[in-house]
Amino acid sequence: MQAAFSGTGAAPPVYAGRLSRWCGRAGGMSSLLSIKDLTVRYGESPVAAVEGLSLDVEVGQRVGIVGESGSGKTTLATAVTRLLPGSARIESGSVQFDGLDLLRLGGSDLRKVRGSRIGRVPQDPLAALTPVITIGHQLRDVVRAHRQLEGAEERAAIVGILTALGMPDIEVKLRSYPYELSGGMRQRVLIAMALVNAPELVVADEPTTALDSTVQVQILELLRRAGDTTNMSLMLISHDIHVVSSICERLVVMYGGQIVEDGPTGEVLGKPLHPYTKLLARASTSSPGSAFYATKAPRFTGAPPQGACKYLARCPEALKVCIASPQLEELDGRRVRCFAASGGQSDQPDDEVAPAGPPEEEPVR
Repeated sequence: MQAAFSGTGAAPPVYAGRLSRWCGRAGGMSSLLSIKDLTVRYGESPVAAVEGLSLDVEVGQRVGIVGESGSGKTTLATAVTRLLPGSARIESGSVQFDGLDLLRLGGSDLRKVRGSRIGRVPQDPLAALTPVITIGHQLRDVVRAHRQLEGAEERAAIVGILTALGMPDIEVKLRSYPYELSGGMRQRVLIAMALVNAPELVVADEPTTALDSTVQVQILELLRRAGDTTNMSLMLISHDIHVVSSICERLVVMYGGQIVEDGPTGEVLGKPLHPYTKLLARASTSSPGSAFYATKAPRFTGAPPQGACKYLARCPEALKVCIASPQLEELDGRRVRCFAASGGQSDQPDDEVAPAGPPEEEPVR
């Protein structure tokens, strides 16, 4: 396992079947994960947490998903892995993984995919680990649920991935309980659980949040090497644009449960098209004492009118046409949901489009 991610060794046997399947895709469909028109709602909320979202992740592709808290990133991750809480429901859409409809799979069939072919790194390591079972036992359970290994092979797989993740004193850690580890150590255990069975896709929700900057770089490099060596796809969710841009070749920006911009990372950050992406990009390159933070920004004054652009109440570039809801359209080699970016055109008749009032302003805090 460690050799597989070092860039110097061949892929271990667990990858052999999957590599042949991936290579077989070369002349045909390359999308490993295909999400179509997905809508997820919590309880009776009038606002969907994820609304009409469509996204394809290709074999070996690393896709970063960014956006503020409440934009729908974690809901998307838990919907893909069928781990939504009981209060949530999927109202419409499909999630296809290598031809399998994940939303229709039964319990036993789903367990064959989740944890084996799809790995997940959840956001809260302390809540995700069982507090009364040792780390070593929990890692063995993950391996035994999906692979038939002899004792020595099983141990080698576990120790190998922990070594690759830079875990010190592995023998001690394997005998430890989650509460005996630091937040960074627990985070590495979760990443090990996601990678130990050599998945084809990893859905990682803020995987480096609890790590210091040095370890963060190591973990991101490991994920990058895993993808380069084994063609593993990655869906990386983060608030930190720097983290995403350091490893992902494609960037998806979410706002209000929708994708507002999607394209090559360098282009999205270098020349953003959506007003929200522009502010995110500027914020990521500005220090707290810079002129950017001293200027005024649009204040959120409440939900926009029904059927309007979700960003209308905060948008510094709002047009009168924005009272209608923009669609996600192809523009300059990427997807963007914005009338201003696409020239202010709407399918709605002019007499149904009211002018958008200028947003109120307040200092950014």
